[in-house]
Amino acid sequence: MSKYSLGLVRAARLTRRQLIVFALMSAVINGIVTACVGAWLAQTYATQQGRRKSVEALANLIYERRTRAGMVVSSMRRNAPADEVQFRKRAYDEAYVDWNKNILLNLFVIREVGGDMKFAELEKSFEDDLVASMADVDRCLTKAYDRKLAGEDVGPILDACRMPQLHQFILDCGATFTDELYKLTRLSLSPFSNAKAERKRLAEINIKANCTRPAEPPATPATAPLTGALAPSTPAAIPPAPTGPRP
Repeated sequence: MSKYSLGLVRAARLTRRQLIVFALMSAVINGIVTACVGAWLAQTYATQQGRRKSVEALANLIYERRTRAGMVVSSMRRNAPADEVQFRKRAYDEAYVDWNKNILLNLFVIREVGGDMKFAELEKSFEDDLVASMADVDRCLTKAYDRKLAGEDVGPILDACRMPQLHQFILDCGATFTDELYKLTRLSLSPFSNAKAERKRLAEINIKANCTRPAEPPATPATAPLTGALAPSTPAAIPPAPTGPRP
């Protein structure tokens, strides 16, 4: 210890015992602070990883159901053997069940990732746009499949339901929705940064731009929908998206 330090100790009239107690207390306090900070960092990282896995699971459900629906439609359009159509339809039904039994969990994911966002807007977009479009696809696909088993041409049914447009919309909306949710899970340790608020603002803008269902084109004599047994339900008349297995 230097003469200057010894002089400070003498001036403060600190005994050796007091110095030892001070050193021990400093070590204890530093240990507690380090442990608390380490525990907070570990918890923050674990939460972030959990949210990311939840968003990834949501993306898998969306893409699996969309892909399997497209495979069934493809088989029906090219008049594939009945065994292939039935096999793909069973695989689609399994994806349908997986989606519906997890739909409430998916809403929880949106709330968890959105945090202090107005998650009601995200939930509304999720249910009214993405989930509703999936329900439209399911109704159209089921109707076409039943007619296919009866030996009828399903092309007019799929066209009247606007299946290609619905299929593309689910891709655009699903990709945007999950991508923006994934961005919101990025770990930020700066309490004074506005990056998180800006990211949320951009997420709302992008989701609204890509998850707003286009209006139905007006019916004209040349493009009027089919009537009778082949007439599809219009989006305005479609009930809310199902949350359980079909009857």
